[in-house]
Amino acid sequence: MSLETINTEQILLLSVMNYPGYLDIVGAVLSENDFSCEQHSTIWKSIKYLDGIKRPFDIVSVMEHVKAIGELDSIGGEDYFIRLSNNNYASSDDKNVASHAKYIRQVSVIRCLRDAAHSISELAHTHGGRPLDDILSEAESILQSVIAIQKSDDIEILDGKQMMDAVIADYVQKAENPGICGISTGIQVIDEKTDGLHRGDMVIVAGPPSMGKTTFAVNLLQNALMTTEFPVVLFSMEMPAKDIVRRMWSTASRVEYKKIRHGKVDDVEGDRMFRAVAGLSSPLLKVTGHSPLTPGKIRMVLKKLARKHGGIQMAMVDYVQLMECDGKQDNRNNELTIVSRELKRMAMEFNMPFIVLSQLTKAVETQRRRPTNGDLRESGAFAQDADMILMVHRQEKYDEDNQEHQGKAEIIVTKNRNGETGTVLVGFDGPTFRFYELNGGQSWQQ
Repeated sequence: MSLETINTEQILLLSVMNYPGYLDIVGAVLSENDFSCEQHSTIWKSIKYLDGIKRPFDIVSVMEHVKAIGELDSIGGEDYFIRLSNNNYASSDDKNVASHAKYIRQVSVIRCLRDAAHSISELAHTHGGRPLDDILSEAESILQSVIAIQKSDDIEILDGKQMMDAVIADYVQKAENPGICGISTGIQVIDEKTDGLHRGDMVIVAGPPSMGKTTFAVNLLQNALMTTEFPVVLFSMEMPAKDIVRRMWSTASRVEYKKIRHGKVDDVEGDRMFRAVAGLSSPLLKVTGHSPLTPGKIRMVLKKLARKHGGIQMAMVDYVQLMECDGKQDNRNNELTIVSRELKRMAMEFNMPFIVLSQLTKAVETQRRRPTNGDLRESGAFAQDADMILMVHRQEKYDEDNQEHQGKAEIIVTKNRNGETGTVLVGFDGPTFRFYELNGGQSWQQ
């Protein structure tokens, strides 16, 4: 199969210039990068420009614009436009035009695949002794960029009837089965105000060191594990997998972590630990302690699990500032901007809540105050991309002598696309790494 589509591109461009109504049909399929030669890319950009300023884009107008921007000679001068106008194959059939556009697009993606294969081959030949995981991750990222190009063709356009049918079906389902729409957090007052954790959402859980953000996020994951038929996946770059599961065992059994770690429990505690084993022995709990992680590595793991189990219930990464970008960037801020965007894409791609832990700036600790979205460390992209942001704040850490704050924590919802923002006061049991609802659950503050 030839990877050049020169003749088809000439027919398509002339058809659009002769029949302006075809521009929308072609524009929905092709971009300037899909043409196999720079000449045709320049002509297409000129057509789009003229249309954008409400000017005619017949062949003479396009030639004059190309001349005005100093690109006429690079295209082949007026002679090229004359030869193009003498082409007798310009189509007046919109089906043919659409077919030509799809063919050009198909070949364009195949060219991208060829280039990706070349890049992966170069990567293999010049690996320089890099770790195999890093090489595979970069190769995955290269290939994923081509897949993303193809997926952009699959944009679904729904009409009003289709959308209303779907919304009405959702309404009937919820009327017959009342409750939150998302996955429960395990704390009723948070569920009521946030409507739970929604599929396709990126949820940031943030807090200063030792404030309890990992504990709270693991509690969310642990609660989701209780009612799922799909895996819950925890990516940890800070804590070994064994320690994470030991914490979960402490939370589930309500036996102090220190006692479990040292093997010093009484009979009653031992019985509670035994009963908690079954829930944590689920094959749907997946934990990796690999470090460092990149979006490409995370996507590979999630794809493998999704293929095996038919989906993903929830995923969590701890914590995002330890992640690396799949490709080199000019600075750390750009790297984290790309990481943030890719994590949000994965939330949507795997139709799951993606719990992303984030550190905060040192100012929160030095000023001993409640955090805000502006305190998210190193990149503002997280606050922009996130669908929900939950800040963990325990005043007892700063005011140890005040009994009013002992054993309590604030979960501050600073952003929520699907519900309210505000603060809820919850209980916190440090020895068992457990957040829980206070009696009455009456403490929501906007």
